[in-house]
Amino acid sequence: MQLPPVHHHTGLEASGGATRVARLLLEGLARYEVDSSLSFELAEKADVAAIPPEEFGARLPEGAIAHVHCTGNWPALLGSIPTGAKVVVTLHDCELFTGGCPYPLDCPIAEDGCAAPCPRNFPDADGLRKRKLAEIQRLDPVLAAPSRWLARLAKTHLHRPVRIIPNGIPWPADRRAKAEARKMLGIHPAARVALFAAHGGMNAAYKSGDTWLELWERLKKALPDLVCFAVGGDREERRDDFILWPYVDRAKLALLMAASDALLYPTRADNHSLVVLEAMAAGLPVIAYGVGGIPEQIVDRMTGMLVPPGDREAFAETALSVLSSRSLVRQMGQEAFLSGRRKFSVERMVGDYARLYASL
Repeated sequence: MQLPPVHHHTGLEASGGATRVARLLLEGLARYEVDSSLSFELAEKADVAAIPPEEFGARLPEGAIAHVHCTGNWPALLGSIPTGAKVVVTLHDCELFTGGCPYPLDCPIAEDGCAAPCPRNFPDADGLRKRKLAEIQRLDPVLAAPSRWLARLAKTHLHRPVRIIPNGIPWPADRRAKAEARKMLGIHPAARVALFAAHGGMNAAYKSGDTWLELWERLKKALPDLVCFAVGGDREERRDDFILWPYVDRAKLALLMAASDALLYPTRADNHSLVVLEAMAAGLPVIAYGVGGIPEQIVDRMTGMLVPPGDREAFAETALSVLSSRSLVRQMGQEAFLSGRRKFSVERMVGDYARLYASL
């Protein structure tokens, strides 16, 4: 397959799901002998140069497809790209077609556009949304989204088709042994282990971080041998068997997932979460609210459990039913690993994007 050069762009150098997808594509496209490159707006290493969004178009390699994953300023970045350029935009959240919200949540007119004044206090929300839409109309990019949910929403606002390309991650050949992972982390082999994980930890608003401790306390009363890890915050702390870890690298998170029994993921809004895929790759059942693209990742009662959005009582009861049954944990975990390997491998994702580039 003969493909043109592809230049990826993200907001952050290394952090975040959008950046990880861009870097996985960068690595994967090398197998197709595609000349790929990456730019970003915020460096996380002192010796790496970033570029402001308004300079993106001027630095685009000649003849390259511009593949934009995210930016801190959509009008400036899109406005820098010359008319007629080949552009792909992957929507990792809703910000391209809102007045500032990554996810509009309960905005009363999210389907129709932004209110004035904005109920969430974004300045000039409707004006910003209209400037983004004008640039999309000028450039006529190919739009892609990892979930059918976001594709439908984007099509409503942007008035153009959106291709659905689910996210993918490197999938291990087999599940890591739970006993081995627990031994490495010093976790008792007979304990029940639950995991919360989100960037920002208990301060992660979209991931209901403010409810984690309450959920844990309810579960602990029913399951005295339960240990819980809450990962992704800014500090390390232990409160009885509720253990807070700060942001950890991917290898450490994979080890912790291998040692756990279930991922508790009470997200209030999501597109196609890489954390869910990582849990599946570790053989973990996931208990989550059935919001956004989550039902496209988790098969209810087979690879995890879906809970009515926002129903804390149902979430706690569902998590308890899974964690109480070691056989259910094993059964769901194995199905999550196998079905995820079929649907969400990085090789499948790279191949889907390679075919998209070829169509240009």
